[in-house]
Amino acid sequence: MKKAHILLWIAGIILFVISVLYLLHLSQRDDDFFLEETSEIPTEVSTTANSTEQTTSPQTLLENFGENWLNFSNIEERNQQVKKYMTKEAFESDQLDTDTTEDRTSTGAVKSITQDIEDPQKYIILGEETTQEKTREVILEIRLTDEASPEIEHFESNYKE
Repeated sequence: MKKAHILLWIAGIILFVISVLYLLHLSQRDDDFFLEETSEIPTEVSTTANSTEQTTSPQTLLENFGENWLNFSNIEERNQQVKKYMTKEAFESDQLDTDTTEDRTSTGAVKSITQDIEDPQKYIILGEETTQEKTREVILEIRLTDEASPEIEHFESNYKE
């Protein structure tokens, strides 16, 4: 009985050593694969022959829109800055096309951008805005068009005190 136990122990140790060596071999071989897979992919900007319009990613569009929405020296300036990211219908329906002379300065930053799981064209931008020495959280609910160069087709803003 003792010889059988000793042989089982030796067989187990040999299998263990072989397994460890095999795993070490796999980890060295696959390192390059994992490094390639996680490397940054450059953002592509393409132009067409007939147009100077650039294709932008939704992430870039949302970051730029959020920064322009949160940083301005007056409401009219803000509205003109964000106009380029929106469809004409969205800009008019959100009444951003009305002239206003309200002189209000704002500084802020985008904190996060989240995509809706059920509706991939819907995003939430969370930001922080300081206006008239008062800091508030801003929640921007955005729906993008389903095009190669997306635009904002629906927009709502809410402020959390």
